[in-house]
Amino acid sequence: MDKSIQSLLPQLSVFGFLQESDYPIIEKYMFKYEYEDGAYVFKEGTHGGYMFFIVEGTVEVIKQFDTKKHVIAELSAGRSVGEMSLIDGAPRSATVKAKTDLSLIVLKREDFQKLLEEQPGVANRVLMGIATLLSSSLRDTNKNFTEKLLSIC
Repeated sequence: MDKSIQSLLPQLSVFGFLQESDYPIIEKYMFKYEYEDGAYVFKEGTHGGYMFFIVEGTVEVIKQFDTKKHVIAELSAGRSVGEMSLIDGAPRSATVKAKTDLSLIVLKREDFQKLLEEQPGVANRVLMGIATLLSSSLRDTNKNFTEKLLSIC
């Protein structure tokens, strides 16, 4: 991953509310990270102190139910994971595993808190992106749940 974080931000939907002049500001609060195919990015129930944005590669989102693990989603470039943790700091609600080699951009909760204090306008635009993403995810979940529920009635 040799591109700057600034050049990667426009590819990530969660940053759709940012202005181009915000890119060099937010870059100071983020860092790049890589995982190899098969590595666990985080596990369900562990501390949630960051979110990440997929630049290259694919992850599986896995949920434990009873004694079985279920892949509930596959996410690839342009998507993000860990938004709820960034906001509330609660433990992870699912496991995320690299399905391929991964290149990520990471935003830690403590760095986001600094961004809120030091650059509230930029932080608010990031929050709008996260809120929009979470709203969309909740709508999809409601739709899927309703369809499944109605199919068994």
